[in-house]
Amino acid sequence: MNTLYKEAAEATASASPNLSVFLYVVVTFMVLIFLLRALLGYRRYKGSIFPHLYDNYLIDYFYKLNVFQDASKSGLLKKLLGYHRLVYANLADKEGLLAVQTVTVIHSKGLLTIGYLSTHGTIKGGDRGDWYVKRTVEGKEKTYKLDNPVPYLREYERHLLSVNGDRPVEKILALSDECDLSKVNPSIRVVRYSELEEVFKNADCGYGLSEAEIDEIFEKLGGKIDRK
Repeated sequence: MNTLYKEAAEATASASPNLSVFLYVVVTFMVLIFLLRALLGYRRYKGSIFPHLYDNYLIDYFYKLNVFQDASKSGLLKKLLGYHRLVYANLADKEGLLAVQTVTVIHSKGLLTIGYLSTHGTIKGGDRGDWYVKRTVEGKEKTYKLDNPVPYLREYERHLLSVNGDRPVEKILALSDECDLSKVNPSIRVVRYSELEEVFKNADCGYGLSEAEIDEIFEKLGGKIDRK
């Protein structure tokens, strides 16, 4: 009996190091995959609107989005606006193609929806008709047509008003700092990505929302809250 016990103990002891090595390899592999995904995503993040919405890439954005699967709260906006929620929406044209991306900030002083375009070059457009962007490609100047984001943003505003009890909603268009905006003249305010912090500091719809109301509107717009 003692011999059997001794053999079992020796087998367990020899298996423990092997198990530790296996777990170490698995954890290391998972960490490397996580870091690789983070590295690949950073280039896209860097040139987007997101650095102007979140405190930093790895923790405030990537980790929240991929681990918690909830990037509806931002460390940066918490400093500027207090309690808030973020809702993203892609607005499509009649053919189902992306026309403009939006992020709506629900905060203690109302709703602010931002339509943003990820492009660069000289942009020309107003309230009506198509927009155009002119840029130099391989030494040649080329002009591309863009969907006018104004009608889509106004339509989305009507949806927000219905969800928000017809209380005012602020709206702006945000374009990359690489864009020449001298020929952009819609009735909706247009800003550069780098100007967004000032926009957030001054955001005020003239009414207040409690944390419970912010969460309620967030859920009405498709957000999910873990209430466990």
